[in-house]
Amino acid sequence: MDKITLNAHAKTNLSLEIIGKRPDGYHDIVSFMQGLGLHDVLSIEKCTQKATKYNLPHCTVNGIVVYLCTDAKTIPTDMDNLAFRAVKAFTDALGARDSEKLFPEDALLIDIRKDLPVAAGIGGGSANAAVCLLGLNEMTGKPFTLRQLMSIGAEFGADVPFSTFMNAYRNRGVLADLEGIEEASDAAWTAGIGDIVEAAESVPSYVILANPGTAVSTKAAYKAFDEIGYADAGNAGRRLFVNDMEKYTLKADRKAAILKSFMEERLDAKELLMSGSGPTMVAYYEDVNKARRGMTALAELIEEDCSIRAWLTDSGR
Repeated sequence: MDKITLNAHAKTNLSLEIIGKRPDGYHDIVSFMQGLGLHDVLSIEKCTQKATKYNLPHCTVNGIVVYLCTDAKTIPTDMDNLAFRAVKAFTDALGARDSEKLFPEDALLIDIRKDLPVAAGIGGGSANAAVCLLGLNEMTGKPFTLRQLMSIGAEFGADVPFSTFMNAYRNRGVLADLEGIEEASDAAWTAGIGDIVEAAESVPSYVILANPGTAVSTKAAYKAFDEIGYADAGNAGRRLFVNDMEKYTLKADRKAAILKSFMEERLDAKELLMSGSGPTMVAYYEDVNKARRGMTALAELIEEDCSIRAWLTDSGR
């Protein structure tokens, strides 16, 4: 296979509790994560190094030149890009000999059509990394199982294991022969640093995602919790619609706080919660018509501040 195209679906956290800091500097969490209909589109294509004539940003990863073509202006174009890091982790796992055999052209072109906001708490970068792992696995004859790909993803991104699990489910029509895909699900309880993923029954919802046009550093948010304090490990877990990160983000990001207050007052949602470290707010509905009315109300705020972006999509369906 010389080319594959997959949808890179975002996620939402219906719960996120931070248990404490680990000796390695990471944080233990308990979270219920679920896929969203909103997605980027990512294609991977074998090519030759002649692609340099397009003057695309690129990195050399284990001897493979990886070019990046994207319509997004705000994503990294170096090894900070999680798609590039996915290529490295995947080829590290394959080993140099197999990488040379499976990528004889010495180059890959990754094309990302971006619709997901950056640094928004909905796992856009992790989604790109996840489908990159899934796509590379298909292109090389499926050397890894789904769980093995999730373990590879855990090496460089806490949300990548769930995103791989969920995006395998969302792209199951293309990935039907992937070993272990029958376990994949749109929703899961996650623990540890996000590397422990247990399939769960989804909570079908229509959702409004609203992003205030700001970005939140996940690293800074977790660092703040070293001072704020953590959830009681004995009481944490298996609770929906609680997000410890709001303690930090709603104080650090005034626009996010204003946005949440407006949504609480005007959107008549069944539940309203920030996703991940934020600042994206997610309103949950059982009735799609009520969700549409919520979008109409939100449009009034967007008229006043055009930096706010909003989407109506599905989750757990």
